[in-house]
Amino acid sequence: MRQRLINKSAPQETLQTKAASKGAKAVSRSAVVDEALSLQSLLFDSSISKEDWTEGLKYHSKALTNYLLNDQTKGFNQYLSSQLATGIPELSDLVKKRLNAIDYRPVLQDLLQTAILIEHSTIPPYLTALYSIKDGTNALASQIIRSVAVEEMLHLIMVCNVLNAINIQPSVNKPQNYPTYPMKLPMNVDFYVGLETFSTNSIATFIAIESPSKPLVKAPTFTIEPESAPSFTQRAAIQENNFWTLDNMKGFIMENVHTIGEYYDVLFFYIVVFQIIAYYQEHGSLPQNFKELNAGGIFTGDPSKQIRPEQYYGSGGKLHSVESLEGVIAVFQEIKGQGEGADDSIFDVDPSQFEEGVELAHYFRFKEVFHEHFYVGGDYAPFTDEDGMMPVTTPPTGKPLPVDWSAAYPMKANPKLSDYTENRELYEQGLEFNKTYRRLLDAIQHAVEGNQRELEKSIMYMYALKEQAVGLMKQPLDSQSNAGPTFEYTSL
Repeated sequence: MRQRLINKSAPQETLQTKAASKGAKAVSRSAVVDEALSLQSLLFDSSISKEDWTEGLKYHSKALTNYLLNDQTKGFNQYLSSQLATGIPELSDLVKKRLNAIDYRPVLQDLLQTAILIEHSTIPPYLTALYSIKDGTNALASQIIRSVAVEEMLHLIMVCNVLNAINIQPSVNKPQNYPTYPMKLPMNVDFYVGLETFSTNSIATFIAIESPSKPLVKAPTFTIEPESAPSFTQRAAIQENNFWTLDNMKGFIMENVHTIGEYYDVLFFYIVVFQIIAYYQEHGSLPQNFKELNAGGIFTGDPSKQIRPEQYYGSGGKLHSVESLEGVIAVFQEIKGQGEGADDSIFDVDPSQFEEGVELAHYFRFKEVFHEHFYVGGDYAPFTDEDGMMPVTTPPTGKPLPVDWSAAYPMKANPKLSDYTENRELYEQGLEFNKTYRRLLDAIQHAVEGNQRELEKSIMYMYALKEQAVGLMKQPLDSQSNAGPTFEYTSL
């Protein structure tokens, strides 16, 4: 089932409406751009300024994403037709040459590989906190952390499916694919992610990682017992500008993207932009509806390289293969829904559908652990407005979720293999853990290269990782802390 992920709103307020509500003199320059700078101008007009391009990108990325990631195909068709139906204006020979020479591959390779790094960056911290919990304790908290870690692995594999769909080989096991801790996520965030033992501090970091892009959600009412846990500004001197470059597109992300969900929104818009340009390159005209835009274009990858649901052995979430834009939509809906909630709710699917396995999005699962209470069954009336919406920061008030914060090994934060050089046995243990983790990534790499049976090995490696990590965490490193896994790249 597809989930609706973004607040539903009118795609475009008219300038007159804005003027009436704010007063003509109060209409912002951004509002003028929203009204007048069409998607067509954003894509094809080389005389616009960088400022206008940025403002137009902000508006159209939200409008387009709102339609397609909310399954509003009819609305999208109307939007696309209104934005592109006038036909391409007379373009200079320079612009025509530039459009025909655009190569989406290096841009999307960089941006999608960054998405892989974002997903990968969360997995070692989640696994570290999980492994640090002593056996026989914190069963509910362990189950929550484990479920999220497995789903992050699912997200990584689905981003690989998107890369394969556009005929770009994904990379997950090279040195440059490894996160280095402590680190900031490759977006505009102001906190560090690291390898830490299970604690209120590590769970608070996980909450920050999964933070939703919207401030309000529907208060949970679905009762379920948890099983466990101007036109545009004209310039006097017109020059040919090309803002659709990797540097500009990444620069926009670094200045305007603050959550993982927002990153996927902008990335999705970029994918659609290149699909529109590819359609123009092939047909000499612009697409007028989703059907024309869906297939072909940039989607030239080998379908046999796709990892499909029956080939994925993880639990939790649904794996989507990708052969067209429709598949990208399904992937991004799944990733965003599991991370920050679906349909303006705290759930990762719409609970009214009574789907088997319905559960909370990652952000809210971690808040349950932090606050030691479940969401469902709680009274949220004090936090709820007249529309049934409550701030995402609202703590859970349902039945207790017992947590023993002391039942975790006192692992040194962000350990490095170099910390163990004076203890040969400990060093070898740390090295063996890193080799096992490398083998896990190798198995995923082989799978996304078309050898899907290699994924079967991932279960074996996951069990080995836990045993090796616990072996490290039981050993004192100094008077205050124990050793732990380092998740560093190593040769085999």
